Amino acid sequence: MAKVSIVRCEDYAAEKVFDAVERAIGLVGGIGRFVKPGMKVLLKPNLLSARPPEDAVDTHPEIVRAVARLVKGAGAVPVIGDSPGGYYRNIDSVFEKSGMKKMAAEEGVELVRFTSSRFVDGIPIARRVFDSDCVISIPKFKTHSITVITAAIKNMYGAVTGLHKAECHSKAPKEKDFAKVVARIYSIAKPHLTVLDGIVAMEGNGPAAGVPRKMNFVMASSDGVAVDSCLARMVGLDALDIRVTKDAYDMGCGEADPEKIEICGDDPAEFIAEDFRLPQTTLLKFIPRIIAEGVAAMIRFRPHINSVICARCNLCKITCPVNCIEIEKNYCSIDYKRCVRCLCCHEVCPYKAIGIKSNILTKMIWG
Repeated sequence: MAKVSIVRCEDYAAEKVFDAVERAIGLVGGIGRFVKPGMKVLLKPNLLSARPPEDAVDTHPEIVRAVARLVKGAGAVPVIGDSPGGYYRNIDSVFEKSGMKKMAAEEGVELVRFTSSRFVDGIPIARRVFDSDCVISIPKFKTHSITVITAAIKNMYGAVTGLHKAECHSKAPKEKDFAKVVARIYSIAKPHLTVLDGIVAMEGNGPAAGVPRKMNFVMASSDGVAVDSCLARMVGLDALDIRVTKDAYDMGCGEADPEKIEICGDDPAEFIAEDFRLPQTTLLKFIPRIIAEGVAAMIRFRPHINSVICARCNLCKITCPVNCIEIEKNYCSIDYKRCVRCLCCHEVCPYKAIGIKSNILTKMIWG
């Protein structure tokens, strides 16, 4: 029986967050179940892009602060690390704008770069994952234009170093293929504990261009699959409708059967969001998956650059796995003959300059 805790927390005031995180972890065994004195502990937040905390793109620094304090209180040494989108170009900016650098300095916690890797099944996984005695994943609850939602399982995709993440997108641009890649990476870099930031989530066209949505909770579990399963049901979906969750479940990485998940803490019914907006690219709330797959060839989405908003930072161009983006002073363009619709550009753009366009059939379905 998997156990997932959910604890109400309505804002990011430091004391409130610490109390909520401490209680959430306490309900699943307490920090001492996972962390022992002298351990090296890797804290892995979701640091996708150089955006301020109020944009709800990255894990809020107060959640990470609370976990770091609990780890230090257990006599261990925490470090904070991730591999953001466009990694080599903007890591310092991500640390700075997300508030993580300031918080880490205040807490005396080292920020680490995932520069060294170990290849597992041809995938470069950050060596920090293997060199740590304990890994605590601290994801943000958001929507995702390819995987529908991104939370506990998808957060460990950030353990992949450098631009190899973009290569994975190019080799597996379709949801069903990409989901298997994400689930496989989770199985390799599976954390010991997951503490999820759901105080302010993101709905709509996540993971970077969506809209902040107050959800008012913190979750914790040693089973990230069970966390994602609970989140799916909270927004009106069957857990196994989320391919990443299903694939991770099928691989034996965790529990997705609601009958085998114990939810403790506050009443989960208080956090159900029936009007939660999914990404523009998902049809799960409109068409059963078996039908959606049958008409998939007629459903089209593609990224589009707004050249007026574009700041010419070139992150999309650097990240694009098939090199189909041109960014110039007077124009921006995407070569759709080469574009694989992986939406990496949409995901990493820190200015919301890359939107998603759909064809007539898709617009008819979405209304």
